[in-house]
Amino acid sequence: MAFRPSGKKVVVKSGTNLLDIAQREGFEILDECGGRGTCGKCKVRIVSPAYAINDNEKLLLSEAEIESGIHLACQVTLTGDTEVELLSQQEKSSIRFLVHAADVHYDIDSKLKKFYLELTKPDINNPIDDISNFRSCLNEDYKNIRMPISLLQSFSAFLRKNDYKVTFVMSPDILINIEAGDTTQRMYGLAFDLGTTTIAGSLIDMRTGKELVVVAETNPQRTYGVDVISRINYAKDQAGGLSKLQSVVIETINGMIESLLEKVDVSFREIYEISLAGNTIMTHIFLGIDPRYIGEAPYNPTFRMISNINAEEVGLTLLPKAQVIVLPNISGYVGGDITALILAKEIHLDDKISLGIDIGTNGEIVLGSRQGIKCCSAAAGPAFEGGHISCGMRAESGAIDTVVFSDDNLYVDVIDNVEPKGICGTGLLDIVAGMLENGLIEDNGRIRSAAEIENEFYKTRLLESDSGNSFVVVPKERMAKNVDIVVTQRDIRELQLAKAAFNAGINILIKELGIDASQIERVYLAGAFGSYINKYSALTVGLLPSYIDPEKIHFVGNTAIAGARKYLLADKSRHEVEAILDITDYIELSMRTDFQDEFTDSILFKPR
Repeated sequence: MAFRPSGKKVVVKSGTNLLDIAQREGFEILDECGGRGTCGKCKVRIVSPAYAINDNEKLLLSEAEIESGIHLACQVTLTGDTEVELLSQQEKSSIRFLVHAADVHYDIDSKLKKFYLELTKPDINNPIDDISNFRSCLNEDYKNIRMPISLLQSFSAFLRKNDYKVTFVMSPDILINIEAGDTTQRMYGLAFDLGTTTIAGSLIDMRTGKELVVVAETNPQRTYGVDVISRINYAKDQAGGLSKLQSVVIETINGMIESLLEKVDVSFREIYEISLAGNTIMTHIFLGIDPRYIGEAPYNPTFRMISNINAEEVGLTLLPKAQVIVLPNISGYVGGDITALILAKEIHLDDKISLGIDIGTNGEIVLGSRQGIKCCSAAAGPAFEGGHISCGMRAESGAIDTVVFSDDNLYVDVIDNVEPKGICGTGLLDIVAGMLENGLIEDNGRIRSAAEIENEFYKTRLLESDSGNSFVVVPKERMAKNVDIVVTQRDIRELQLAKAAFNAGINILIKELGIDASQIERVYLAGAFGSYINKYSALTVGLLPSYIDPEKIHFVGNTAIAGARKYLLADKSRHEVEAILDITDYIELSMRTDFQDEFTDSILFKPR
């Protein structure tokens, strides 16, 4: 078979799934549902021969698409020599990444140390063994340090080669490396945010705490499912699925490490620790630990805290004994990325009550203070990242990310100022907020018909059909492909479901903490979507409850990487994380008898 436009040709067996082949050959086709045929995103055009359309495709493709030979790659079983045009490959370089966090204080107090020692040279009168010679120079914190056999095997030769003048890199538990001469002025670590959608990495000077350089990439696991449930299913149902998910993310992180080091004069041998924050499923997969039981009641993970991991054990291209430290998980669906948020914003140290929200494919919510913290996970779905939205897409080149309504026009901002391709989550929020404010949507979410609208401009933007009305954001006359960019009735319903889940979660946490909503002093919005949204649009549509004062809302950026950085730099932070776990209670919303009532009350577009 052959792929357009690359021209690549491969030999495959009849009966092979087209999406599997495309992914195997390195084509990053967008597939949000893990190949189950429910998202409608893995569109391809089969040039030849003709393939029959199945029932799933009939539901998800338009008549025009079907007539032009478009199929869903996950639904095509190859029966012979086939030529395929790829339509939905992701463009890595154009995606908008978020790698910085605002207003985070960093202490520097790591127990990872470098000691330059000039050991006593043994002689016939003092034939001290080399290990005892070394240990005699250590203070009490490091007396019981373990020396890996790999370093022990060359220890004596290394000492003699360097005239017994060497630098030891060590934690209280293990000797990480031995270096020639005095290298105590060079000491580096890495902090990573392992997100479901994006991976961000930061190179840190561990002596000063300075961030030297950052990089970010799309999480390659997205190819196997846009959300964590899809990835659990892939790991569980596909032969070698877990190994594949782990290997692609390790390969990506190794590439990012190489990219970080290329930008500065640092060797991989000078990286001694890497801290990593991610949701519970992502960290399980990173370590090659089966996540399937997180997806089954009672949703418990294999671990909350885990330690003593070396780089060589997970396949990272660092010093073999470089330490890998994973921020602890709070529960199966509230992971180390939320632990990092609490740590970064010091919610656990504050007397005042804070609400922290990380809005993504899964929405995590924390509420509390030093007196106690409650948290939950709201299954918001992928709508806020453009998933399950008819013209939805990620926040990348061509995405409409901001929309402003006036009486006779719509003003849209497009990432990279190019022709629009679709709508990302922040743009969807602005559009629905504008439609509500201009009377185009009823409180129940129904898009009104043109006959119900007085404004002549908006009348021209409404499309009516038996399946529900649509609103035209960019008319086809302005598009090279002559296709409208629209928000459909189904899109409105997707947003309603997502925002209702968030509202219900927040309201239940308020009840669990036993406070009044007015006692919330700060609202922290974290993550890429949370940092780019218009807070007034979020309040208008009810993503954030109307009782929240907009002046209390703070955009805090990537708190996962910020928390990972704190965890890397200060031993105190590691003790604080243990305290965070002690005072934080996870609330499983699906087990709450009042969740459905809260959810139903939050569906409507009106103040509560």
